[in-house]
Amino acid sequence: MSGASSPLALFLVGCYAAALGVHGEERRVARHAEAAHYMAAVYEHQSILTPNPLALTSRKQALELMNQNLDIYEQQVMIAAQKGVQIIVFPEDGIHGFNFTRTSIYPFLDFMPSPQLVRWNPCLEPHRFNDTEVIPACLLSRLKACRDETSQGPKAKTYQ
Repeated sequence: MSGASSPLALFLVGCYAAALGVHGEERRVARHAEAAHYMAAVYEHQSILTPNPLALTSRKQALELMNQNLDIYEQQVMIAAQKGVQIIVFPEDGIHGFNFTRTSIYPFLDFMPSPQLVRWNPCLEPHRFNDTEVIPACLLSRLKACRDETSQGPKAKTYQ
């Protein structure tokens, strides 16, 4: 699993929590029989990928590609939340793609310091380390967007 997959999961859980917080108290107070069930979704799209995963690319180009996929994921999380979905699953390599070499994948990965050696909360210290843009900057701003979107309540548009 890449460095971007775990932050994506945290982002999706955060968007889900933000979306649920707005959609009414009646969902939180479920009867005992309903509490044992949840609504799930699986989403996959044709990911926007680097044309040649074996070629070297810059961190900036890698972030541009990953952000395009994260924008699509953000839209799908909001649509799913409006339909009552409580958990959504995305492909493991859906943000950055696959078929990389050890060298060519490097620009797509976020640096994660060892928790045994360094105490770091990317939410509180987003710029402490280089090459951590996907974790604190992209995902936390998307979480804020999810909160802003859901705080306005359900949209009039229905999704099929």
